Amino acid sequence: MQLFYRKYGDPKNKPIVVIFGLLGVSENWDFFGKHFAELGYYVLVPDVRNHGQSPHSDVFNYDVLAADIKQMIDEENIKSCYLLGHSMGGKIAMRLAFDYPDMVEKLEVLDISPRAFDHPMEHVGFISAMSRIDLTKAQHRTDVEAELAKENYERRLLLFLMKNLSYSHENGYRWKPYLDGIARNIGEIGKGFDEKYHYDGPTLFVRGGQSDYIIEKDYPFMKHHFPNYEMVTLPESGHWIHVDDPEGFNKATEDFFCNK
Repeated sequence: MQLFYRKYGDPKNKPIVVIFGLLGVSENWDFFGKHFAELGYYVLVPDVRNHGQSPHSDVFNYDVLAADIKQMIDEENIKSCYLLGHSMGGKIAMRLAFDYPDMVEKLEVLDISPRAFDHPMEHVGFISAMSRIDLTKAQHRTDVEAELAKENYERRLLLFLMKNLSYSHENGYRWKPYLDGIARNIGEIGKGFDEKYHYDGPTLFVRGGQSDYIIEKDYPFMKHHFPNYEMVTLPESGHWIHVDDPEGFNKATEDFFCNK
């Protein structure tokens, strides 16, 4: 599948590919793209399938999600890159590193481990809440935001979900992601990786100290799949590391990508 993606910096520079998490959009990483472009990198941030401006499909699993990113990298004639993924995007990045280790020079994973987990099920509630809103009645973005606010989401989460709303004169308001397709395949996103998978390249896990997405029982899984891994914990950060502690996240990423 040909994905929509944003590009920052000079294509002649070292490429960094960034993969966001479930219900994310590429524009959320605009700050990262601009920052690392200024540091001399070429940054690519795709909308994964069923998200943002990329096409929709009823097939939604790590096999095809990784294959889509590989296709984008090939289209850019990139032979090797630094790869960074958050949450679901971290698992897509892992799968790419397993399948194409020569293409992934360094791997950075934000707050997700390779084991199976059930956190994606909490997104079912988000998808249900978004789907229940009758967008045909919305006159303004604030109308949609007010409906979502009835779910008592914290402000940051509410704004994150609202990034998925688009408007056109022809179609009015609509959700960018293919909510039904994601919901039907949500179990795929929680799956872990078979023990046969390994990536021996330099790997950094960045863990949120206030998050339970990486816990002590995950360390043996991480060591098995990524024998050359190290981990940085940002003590005050939750699961959205790049939002909770952007300075700590940037420092960890710069130390890993730029200084090693």
